[in-house]
Amino acid sequence: MSPELAPQSRADAVAARASQMMGEHACSTEQAMAWEGLLEVSRRLRRGAEEAMLGEFELSVSMLGVMGRLSLAPAWTLRQTALADAMGLSLSRVSRVIDLLERRGLVERRDCPSDARATNVELSRPGAALTARAQKQLERFVQGSFLDLLEGEEAQVLATTFRRLISHWGDGGCVLQSS
Repeated sequence: MSPELAPQSRADAVAARASQMMGEHACSTEQAMAWEGLLEVSRRLRRGAEEAMLGEFELSVSMLGVMGRLSLAPAWTLRQTALADAMGLSLSRVSRVIDLLERRGLVERRDCPSDARATNVELSRPGAALTARAQKQLERFVQGSFLDLLEGEEAQVLATTFRRLISHWGDGGCVLQSS
């Protein structure tokens, strides 16, 4: 999309992607904008958050997610499998993230004292300090890039809508509904 497009033209181009993807079965223009707009805004916000965290703290959003969960856990410690479950990521993906954090001295793996098969992950003091600073920066990013752009009750409407959609899917993800 060229940068010289006016804001309305950029929004129309985003909505047109849904029609191009779905072809003759495309939904209405408003529905297309709701769908493709959600995807586009999500992409941009995720990329912006990632850039902000990497640029200032050399942390990905996933790395901060692991550290944030550890910072709230008793003794700053959780099982590696619990971290994967909480983040909705595979154990191998979380393990790679923990490898990166461990190399930087931000977390440490330890044997689980109550289950020899399990591995605990503990946040270090430097990891806790970095987590707190990065979370403050992420909160500023979310506020300025998202929340400040909403009007009136839009945040509540979005929260209610996403809560309902997420509850509808449960843990199984999206499934094609036959008509």
